[in-house]
Amino acid sequence: MEARMKKYRQLSPERAKVWTERSPKYHQNRKVPVVYYLCRNRQLEHPHFIEVPLSSPDGLYLRDVIERLNVLRGRGMASMYSWSCKRSYKNGFVWHDLCEDDLILPAHGSEYVLKGSELFEETNSGMISTDRLPLSEP
Repeated sequence: MEARMKKYRQLSPERAKVWTERSPKYHQNRKVPVVYYLCRNRQLEHPHFIEVPLSSPDGLYLRDVIERLNVLRGRGMASMYSWSCKRSYKNGFVWHDLCEDDLILPAHGSEYVLKGSELFEETNSGMISTDRLPLSEP
């Protein structure tokens, strides 16, 4: 009986592992996968895939995505869109509108899904320009 107790008292290799905090450099070099859709002329285009470096250990911010898109697709490209992220809600999903300083929540797990909706131009009177809107018949 005592031999059996000694056996259980010994630590297994899995239990002997020591928890270590990751260095701040790990977070600076870490990239997360992001799938994004662009909505132009009220049509959702095919998905795009990018990897975005994290600027904070807190997670992914919209400003990180905007900076990456400006590098890859040209400066100012991201500012032509209103951005939202897909997130779970009750038994489905919703699009959560974002500001530049917002933390992006993953859709599930570590999957980030964004949608950029094309912004309409405003005229001098403050009305939305209808030159891109389709005409409806009475």
